Formats: sequence, structure tokens, C-alpha cells
Amino acid sequence: MNSNLTQIGRVLPALAVVCAIPLAGMAQSTGTVNGQIKDNQGRPLAGATVVLQPSGQGTTTNSEGQFSLSGVAPGTYTVTVAFLGYRTATQSVTVDATQNATVQATLADDALLMNDVVVTGTFNPQSKLESSTAVTTLNSRQILNRVSRGTADLLMAVPGFRVNSDGGEAANSVSARGLPVNAESGFGFIQLLEDGLPILETGSLTFAKTDIHFRVDETVNRLEVLRGGSAAIYANNAPGGVVNFLSKTGQGDKIGGLVRLTAGDQGYNTDREGAAQVGGLQRVDINVGGPIKGTPIRFNVGGFYRYDVGTKYAGFPLNRGGNVKANVTYTLKNGYVRVYGKYLNDRVAYLTSIPYQNLNNPQQIPGGPDFRHGTVMSQYIRRQSIPNPFNNGQGTLERDLADGQHSRYKAVSSEVFFDLGNGFTLQDNARLLDANLTTDGVYDLTSPLPLASLAASYQLGYRALGAASYRYSYADNGQVVAAGSINPMTGANTVTQGDINLNGNGLVNIAGIFPDDKPATNAINKLQLNKTAGRHQLSAGFYASRYTIKERLSYNQVVQEVSNRPRLLNLELLNAAGQPAFQVTQNGFLAYSFGTAGGLLANTTNTTQVLSYFAGDEYRITEKLRLDAGVRLETTHTEGAAARSAKLVNADARYTPFLGVPSATNNFGGSNGGLDGNYTTLYDNSYLASSGGNRNWDFNFQTFNYSVGANYKLDDKSAVYARFSNAGVVPTNDQFAFNADADGNTVRGQIQRVVQAEAGAKASTDKLGLGLTFFYSRNKNIPFTVQQTNPGGGFTLRQDRGTVQSAGIESEISFQPVEGLTLKGIGTLQAARIVEFQLQPTATTTPISIAGNRLEDTPDVLLEGGADYVWKGLNVFANYRWFGERYANRRNTILLPSYGVLFGGIAYELQGVRLMVQGSNLLNTIGFGDAAARNGETITQEFIDNQTRNAAGLTPSEAAYNLVRPILPRNITASVQYTF
Repeated sequence: MNSNLTQIGRVLPALAVVCAIPLAGMAQSTGTVNGQIKDNQGRPLAGATVVLQPSGQGTTTNSEGQFSLSGVAPGTYTVTVAFLGYRTATQSVTVDATQNATVQATLADDALLMNDVVVTGTFNPQSKLESSTAVTTLNSRQILNRVSRGTADLLMAVPGFRVNSDGGEAANSVSARGLPVNAESGFGFIQLLEDGLPILETGSLTFAKTDIHFRVDETVNRLEVLRGGSAAIYANNAPGGVVNFLSKTGQGDKIGGLVRLTAGDQGYNTDREGAAQVGGLQRVDINVGGPIKGTPIRFNVGGFYRYDVGTKYAGFPLNRGGNVKANVTYTLKNGYVRVYGKYLNDRVAYLTSIPYQNLNNPQQIPGGPDFRHGTVMSQYIRRQSIPNPFNNGQGTLERDLADGQHSRYKAVSSEVFFDLGNGFTLQDNARLLDANLTTDGVYDLTSPLPLASLAASYQLGYRALGAASYRYSYADNGQVVAAGSINPMTGANTVTQGDINLNGNGLVNIAGIFPDDKPATNAINKLQLNKTAGRHQLSAGFYASRYTIKERLSYNQVVQEVSNRPRLLNLELLNAAGQPAFQVTQNGFLAYSFGTAGGLLANTTNTTQVLSYFAGDEYRITEKLRLDAGVRLETTHTEGAAARSAKLVNADARYTPFLGVPSATNNFGGSNGGLDGNYTTLYDNSYLASSGGNRNWDFNFQTFNYSVGANYKLDDKSAVYARFSNAGVVPTNDQFAFNADADGNTVRGQIQRVVQAEAGAKASTDKLGLGLTFFYSRNKNIPFTVQQTNPGGGFTLRQDRGTVQSAGIESEISFQPVEGLTLKGIGTLQAARIVEFQLQPTATTTPISIAGNRLEDTPDVLLEGGADYVWKGLNVFANYRWFGERYANRRNTILLPSYGVLFGGIAYELQGVRLMVQGSNLLNTIGFGDAAARNGETITQEFIDNQTRNAAGLTPSEAAYNLVRPILPRNITASVQYTF
């Protein structure tokens, strides 16, 4: 069976039809309908859609809002005019052969786009007001005015979504309605789509959060986001929601487009001086599209390129690269054929946590990184040369932190639609993609500790072998920064050289450098047949996806000073004569390819094939009442291999008499000299390398998802709805790549079940738009990933299963008190609680129940208020986002404070030229996205509550150090755009 499924999956994605022969032209008529479409301020609307019913003839307006439809048979027609972001208008016209019929229509604003037809999350396009789902939509203008700093940041516009976008422009995390998200994966319950198909089938990859392969630019026409359980009928493994970016396709009666140049103030927060400060951000966006005259073909092509030093300057540019997208549409009498192409080559920094003091009230460490612009990356550690663990330490991995997360994504897609007659339509979407992602960054591991303490742990540990004192120096230039000796009896530190109070804090930080390469390929095909049968809209289809993910990940440790843009430190132990006896680090590396407990070396390949069968029925019982139901059967076959690894064993004969021969009983320690066979070079004594052979896996999973909903239109402007869903989520690539049991066998993992219910109301009047949803979910068998650092510096990812329950209310509302002014609010009130989970803070502690605790990184309150004012060519907009307090750990002992952030801008447009200034975090607020990701579960409530004060008047919690990721600081950009 597995073999047959595999063979089918290899050929199905190639079945998409990509060409067709146009049928004979329509008979000619003699009448003409023309006119002009404007908004309620009298401005022409370019690109508005005009359709005559019942003939179905249609066109779009030009840059002056004008249109003309010729060849119209005499008769009476209903003219429907629609434009994204405005309410649809209709007029009746009569056409004869002697004179033209004229239409003059004015469209009113529709800020929530309630009357807009959506294609996401439904098998048959319908308006949001008629849909029994919770859908948020943004048009291109709304996207621009969100002042977002990336894909995830833009999703803050969606109620019910908790977005952590503090990592930078990409590689961020999004969770929906309190569903727990793996801190390393980001989009665990949400499928991110581009033109209806996944950008990459799996959204749960370590260091490869789904948004890394997508950038928001001017090729995007609109965004549709479906929230809730019905998404699991529309896409695989997506009970939390579906995010669908729809591309521009060259609509309009002539070729048009835009060019925009943008500059930013990033250079003002760097070491740059004078005119060089204006070079902080340089970006160009271009988009061109329209019909090819005399043919049934239209096209769209565009993209961007930018150079950005980053709002948190690291001594080198953080974001560099661009994106090119294009599509061509061939229009048929009974459908169309469209082909897409995309190439992304872009580097973005992934900003990780920085050291801080005072666990529940974060404060900057004196001399340490500041919360606005501080970073643990720097030019001093930009380039690394690491012995290659995938070749037994021979040769090197040459890495550059300036590459950050470097995505090279190539895709070719097709979309074919046919109206087969008799109520049948057929649509096929296909995509072939190749994605290559490399990741280079500095990652938080342990809390800062005094440099004397770290030195003491080594000096005293090797004292019997001649270590009498220690010495720290900068790895990049050899300058000695601190030296001394620890009295083994009293623990007193005698300083002999340099300053033990380095940077005014005397702290060091052990951080991780994890070079990661993750190439992926994916072939996807979705075939859907629809049938209109009376009051039923029937749908059925088949979905196939086959993807291969490769992983090469090495775990290395470095020692940094605690400062902004820190330098790496070398630590050496000296003998009684003051001569080097032990080299603890090399080039700042405390451990190359760390191989003690918790060490990690991944070299894996996994191929997964998904075959899904879906069906649905949307039944219009009356003109007001609709019922819908959908089912989806998913079958998943995954197989792969992970190369086994082991410590390199090279005994140093000089120390064997004292320490013993490396063996399994001493975890291959003893006199092991590691990679170079020299016991005194400690940085490679636990070197982990490929040992030959693989652990293999071959698993099958099957899930059955269903969703039932109803929508009742109270009148033409309001409706209520309800829905119940039950969906499964299968284990994905990372669970197989990184999880093995005590015997070294791959852990199969288990299917998660997500049960959801929701009910809501929608309204759309001339001045008011409203969406209100009550939701409930119970999520069983959730794989919580517990991250922790071990006493020896090892890093452990352990998955344990639990249950989470969430209930809440989400809302979005728009109100237009006067013409031109739109007020908008977004709100989420939720209670995401752990129902069942046994937490084991360390490998040696007894598991404790944390049932009833709040889900970490999930605020109970998320609010946003905004205003958008348009008067003639002037546009002023702003929004204020409020993030409630939340716990940073599942143990609920580290509480991060609430904060609010202001965004806004002003634009003026005249004769196709638009000048705009935008600002993010205008008040330069300090806020915190997450903290203590890898060591928070060891912090007890007793430690937090302890009020015993030290000599400085601080409690243990106030004096403690940890790691936190602050939000991004203020950033101002200015742009000039020309539309033609």
C-alpha cells in the first residue's frame, strides 16, 4: 500500500492542466454601456469590476474610473459594481441599438469588507456576511497602512491571533485562539498559503518558521485569513486557521503599475555618522500588470529589493535581498489558465534574547545590551570557522552571521478553471517548489553568570592537574581583560590582571551558535469539482503533496561578554608558573559540536506524502438560512533516516593514568582528547561527529476531519452563525528528526485532536461594520516541547503530551462617524489554560502537575484601536496595539508586564505621486515578547516569593539574571510612489 501511495504521489502533482484551446467567439451585438465609478469623496476608482447580469459580460475601470462595455444585446440589465474595500452597488440599465446606456455609481467604504467575496476557507466563493466562518480580509491599501514589519507582523490585524514578531522581518511565531505553538516552529496550527496553496506544506520546522519564505510586497492584491476549525477542511494540519495571500493578476483595461522608493532611519541608531546615516534602509518596490493588447492574455510582474542595516544594529547589515513574482493569465470563453513564477533570495536577521536582570520586572544590566537597540550579535563574531562535524571534524564549516536566515525559494505554479456547463466547474491548482534555507545566529542558552564563577568552575575542577589560576582575553585580538586565581578554601578571587568587573557587570554569557542547513522540495496538486444542484453547492476534490526536508544542524557553544554587540572571550587556565596549562576555549568557542548530555548533531532526510480527499455541501435552505458541512480524510506516509552520531574518542596517554580510558561507563570522557587528541584543549574534548549508520523510520497516519456550520441572515446587513469542528494534526518532520527513545529508535509521535466550537454575529451598515465571535477549543495530545539547559551546558528538547482548553471572544469593528473618517477596533479576550500536563523541570526532578496554569506567551487580553482619515489626496492613519501581561513559562513563575505600541503615518497623493511617512513603535515603548525560553521551568514560586534581601537590597528574584527578547524599537520610513 505504501509503495502504491508513493508512486501515485509522484505523478499526481504533474496532472495540472496548463493550456487550453479557446472556443469560438460570442455573437456580436450593437449596444454599449459606459460610465464612471467613484468613491464617496468623488475620487475615481481604478480597477473596479463592472458586470452585466444576466449576460455575465464584464470589465474593469481605468485610472479615471471609467469603463465601456460594447457588443451588448438590447435588453434590460442589472449592473453590479464591486471594488475591494467598498460596498457593492447595483443599477438597472436598458440597452438599445440607438444610444449608449450610462452608469454613474458611487461606492461607499466597507472597512471590514463584509460584502466582499472571499475564496479562502470555502469551497464556493461567497461574501463574508453569508459565510458561516470567521474571516478577516485586508486589501492592498489596508496592508500598506498597517505599517507592518513583515508577514507575521501584518497578522496582528487578525482578532484571535497572538503574534510574536520581535525576531525581525521574518521567522516569527503566530498562534490562533490559544492553541499552543512550539517556540521553535512558529506556525504549528496555521497553514500559510500563497494563491491558495501552501508556501511549504509543513509549518513546524525548527529555525524555519513558515513566513521565512514569504515577503509582503506590491505583488500582493489582498489577504484573506480564516480563523477556526473549518480551516482543517480546507487545508492540511490547519485547525487554527488559514492565511492566504492573493496575488495581483493584471486586472484593468490597460497596462499600469507603480514604483515606490523607501528610505528609513535605521542608520541613526548605529555607529554611522554624517550622510552615512541616511543609508540605513534603501528599498525599491515595483509592480506592473495589465492586458496584452489584441490577445486574451493579461500579466502581472513585480517585486522588491532592499538593503537594511536593521533597527538593532549588529555592526553589519541585517536584511539584504529581494523577491520577484510574475503571472500570466490566458482567458477562455469558459474559464482561464494562469501560470505563476516566484523567486525569493533574501537574508533576514533572527533577533534572539538578550541578558536582563530582575525576573518579573526586566531591567537592563549595567553595561549590558539596552532593551531598544541591544543585540548579542556583533561584527566581532560575524564570521566563524567551525570544524566540520559531518566529516568527522575534517575541513570546516565557514559561516557568516550576516547571512542570518537566508532563503532561496523558487516556485512555479498553475491555476486552471473551467465552467463545464450544467452547473459543473472544475479547478486545478499545482505548485512545484525548491526552498533552500540556511540559518546563522547567536541563540540564548543559559542565564549570565559572573566571569569569576565560570573561571572558578574550571580552575577548581582541573586544580589537581595543575590549574592554579585563570585568564580571560578577547578572542578577536588577544587583549587580556581579566586574570586571577580562586582560593579553593574560601572561594575568594585574587585579581592579578585586567578588570574582574568587565563592562561594569563582570558577567559572561554562554550562547549557542547552531549553523543549520535545511533544503526542501515540495510538489502540490489540488483538484476540485463543484456542482450547483438546486439549492445545493456540492464540492469534492483530491489533494496531494509530497515534500522532502533535509536537515544539517550542529550545536556549538561560545562565551560572550555581557555588553551590546559583545565580543567573544577566550578562557585559559594557567599553571603555578603562570604558563598556559588548559585552553578552555578557542576563538571564543567553549564547545565545538557539543556532545555531552543534551548535545545535538542532526543530519536527517525525511520524505512525507500527503493524500487528502475532501467533500462539502453548502445548502441554501431559504434565502436567509444556509447550512454547510465538510469532511476531509487525510492519509500521511512519512519515511526518513537520521545519521547516528557519537563522541570522537582519542585518548591522551599523558592523562590516562589519572583519568582512565574513555569508555561507555564514563560517557567516553576520562582522558579523551576529542578531535585533536589533546586533553588540555577542552573545547573539543566532547566533540560529536557522525559515527556511521542511520536510525530509520517509516510511519503511516490517518485523520478524519469534519466541520458543520450554519449562517442566518437577519436582513441584508446582518447575520449570525455557528460552527462545530473536529480535526486531527499529524506529527511532522521535526518530531522524527530530533526525537529518539533511550534505545536510539525514532519516536513515532501521536495524532493531536482539536475540537472547536464558535458562534458569532456580523453586521455591515453604511456607517458600521461588526464581527463578533465566541469560541471554545479543547486540544488533546498536544506535544509540548520543554526546552532546558542542563548543568553541564547541554541543551535538551523534550516533548511531553498534554491538553489545553481555551475559551474567549474576539471582535473587529469599524465605524464611520463622518465622511472620510474610519475608526476601527480589534479585540481578543481569552482564557487559554493547561488542563493536563506533568512538567518535569529537569531530568532529575519529580514531575509536577501544572493543570490550571495559563498557557505561556499567551495574553488574556489583546486590543487594538485605530483611525484612518481620508480627505481628497490626504490620508492620515494610526493604530495603537495593547498586549496584556502574560507568563513566560508554563510554570507561571515569570510574569512579563503588559505594554502598548503606537503605529501611524501620513500620506498625500496628487496626480499619481504619493508621498508617505510611516512610523513603527512611535512612542519607542519598551516591551517584551518572550523570556527564559530554555530555563524558565526551573524557576520555582518559592524563589520568586523569597523576600530575603542581599547587601544591595535586592531579593533573589530581583538580583537574578535571565534572557528576554524585547520588542523592536521606533522606526521611521519615508517613501515616494508613482502610480501609472
